[in-house]
Amino acid sequence: MKKLMFGMAAALALCGMADIESKNVVGYDTKGLEKAKFYILGVQFEGTDGSTDINKLVSGFAGVSYGEFGDDFVKVAPQIQVPNGVGYDIYYYLTDGWFDDGTEAGGSAAGWCDQFGVLAGKGAEISGELVPGVAMWVKDNSAAETFQQAGQVPEVSTVTVEAPVAFALRSNVFPVAFNLNDTDKITFDGVVQASYAQYGNDFVNYASQIQVPNGVGYDIYYYLTDGWFDDGSEAGGSAAGWCDQFGVLAGEGAEVSGNIPAGLGFWTKGVGSAFNMTFKK
Repeated sequence: MKKLMFGMAAALALCGMADIESKNVVGYDTKGLEKAKFYILGVQFEGTDGSTDINKLVSGFAGVSYGEFGDDFVKVAPQIQVPNGVGYDIYYYLTDGWFDDGTEAGGSAAGWCDQFGVLAGKGAEISGELVPGVAMWVKDNSAAETFQQAGQVPEVSTVTVEAPVAFALRSNVFPVAFNLNDTDKITFDGVVQASYAQYGNDFVNYASQIQVPNGVGYDIYYYLTDGWFDDGSEAGGSAAGWCDQFGVLAGEGAEVSGNIPAGLGFWTKGVGSAFNMTFKK
């Protein structure tokens, strides 16, 4: 059976958790999806039983029937593509996914299935387990839908997620909006210490990156040790943080704000080295 990115056994290496709280908070979040358009989204809840089962966390889709479309359901069913380290595990939402109930014919139920129409986690070639902090592609070829995630907010108050050297899909582990330069919500460790003074406009080739979908493309952020901001003086001030392509600190007169809505996924790229993101509840 194929595993999710790094395998669930390695999820502890991907997500370091601390400061356990005693009270669970249950909630949900929704995102409207246009027909036949890919979205990068993250699941920011866990099941009320603590699980990360896709069939307990993600809903809101009407789905299609294997009985109606046969093997062609993969062309019309809502789909979710989850990184697995070498490509993607692809899930399709069926109203009649097959599972082994001990009978010769088997049973059927609505849910996320593999390419053969088998329910995830019930004999499918993919597990259906989602790794916290890993974003995914979501698309419905047949209709506009509502992506809904529901469950409990993780009990921990901080989670550390790795961003490798190459491009990777990531998301906040908690169901809250945040700003990349707001250290009360997120901190970074191991980002490339590139400076505008060192590289000039070529810093975009050396600095660590985060790319956030904006509806028509991406807002691209670069980490600089000396990002510029307007401090009221003629020369301006400088500080470390995520900047636009001109080296201006996000939210400080830059062409990008630094804001990432709850539930939205994004790309990370370590460039010179991997780095860690610590999300705070």
